[in-house]
Amino acid sequence: MDKPSAVAFTLLLGAGLALAGPARGRGREDQNTAKKEGRQPEDALILHLPMQAVILSDNDGSNASGILSVDQLERWVMQANETYRASEAKLFLDFNKEKDIAHLKDSCLNRLNHDRNPHASAVAAQYPGKMVVFFRAYVPKKGSACTGNSGLTGNGYTAYNPYAPLGSPGCLKRGGKSCSASYVVMPSVFCNSGVGIDFADSKNPGPSVPSKGKDASGCPIFVQPGTNLIFIQNFNQLAHEVGHYFGLPHTFPGPSDALAKPGDLQNWYDGTPRSGITRSIKVFDGDSPAGPLDNGGYTGWTFTVTDTSPDAGAQIFVSNGVNMCNTPSNKTIRDGSDATVTFNGASFTMMGKDQNQKPLSITFTPEKGNVMSYFLCKNPMTFSPSQVKTMRNNLLTDPNRTYLLCADSKDADLRSFITCDQGGPASRTRVPKARTKF
Repeated sequence: MDKPSAVAFTLLLGAGLALAGPARGRGREDQNTAKKEGRQPEDALILHLPMQAVILSDNDGSNASGILSVDQLERWVMQANETYRASEAKLFLDFNKEKDIAHLKDSCLNRLNHDRNPHASAVAAQYPGKMVVFFRAYVPKKGSACTGNSGLTGNGYTAYNPYAPLGSPGCLKRGGKSCSASYVVMPSVFCNSGVGIDFADSKNPGPSVPSKGKDASGCPIFVQPGTNLIFIQNFNQLAHEVGHYFGLPHTFPGPSDALAKPGDLQNWYDGTPRSGITRSIKVFDGDSPAGPLDNGGYTGWTFTVTDTSPDAGAQIFVSNGVNMCNTPSNKTIRDGSDATVTFNGASFTMMGKDQNQKPLSITFTPEKGNVMSYFLCKNPMTFSPSQVKTMRNNLLTDPNRTYLLCADSKDADLRSFITCDQGGPASRTRVPKARTKF
């Protein structure tokens, strides 16, 4: 088996790119009114979220063999819905394999690479009322005019855009310049693509998956020579990317997991705190209103989560050969800086110096089962109650997300709580049949 293209767990599992639309209020009635009238309040209702899968290939229809069977695609969706159930989120990805899969030959879209892509946004707009998820996978080709990832990757991202779907005043015909919608980008299941999740270590056995045999996708589990890093298909990733679609940041600061050494943690701590907060462990609290509010220049993230722990990321583990899930105790790493990191099972401590050059000790207890972290130590991964509240609030209030609740008949009970007039919602618009090629 060839070496997977993902070298370590440095994947940009989700970055929210945006062309943010104007915020508008919703026509919400008071929940007490619903209760008085004998109807369920909105927080008791399941939000059904229609999903459209678009499986990409190159212009000539070619792609690596064995990519994304329908059963594997359903596995992504089922895993996300299991995460919502375990988190008591009352969210449900509404996906029908007979109606909600399209195939698109487009070499450039097949190489989507963490950018704001007007073409991808316009394609997403031809599926009004649905969350479009692009599944890309390709092999490098010499002479390709399309830029992007240089090879098959296990990463994904979300692009948050204004909502102007096909059939709306701003998008009366297919391919119009004003056609726009948010979208999710995912890898396809392919045995040369995967994520490094933990180390095969006889002294510190783990993680929760074996290092031999096959993973849940049917692909052989790959252990990288030299590092013993175990690679598998990450079926939790759709829930992670859709978390960004619904407005969640990472639990660690910023769009990428870049703090790989003790000195990196010290340097991040030493950075100037944003106005209104003091330098403390909160500078590592990626999704909190009291944290750094670091979106890396992207928009669409909502920093309103109050119950997740400060998180320095998973890279400090992987780059130093430390098991993320079954972490040893009393293991100290050094990098030549004045800082050290000592791992102690569920927690780890960075020792360094504060702004007054006095001894500094910060202890992290990362939530290794949280979907929006870069850990993969629980199945299913789950959201915190505050993350659930943030996602539901965004879906019910943000006009660039509310459209998901305006077309599905299963969400009829929500109509009195939301405004469904933005962008010409699918429920009121005569929509031409979507095509799979422009």
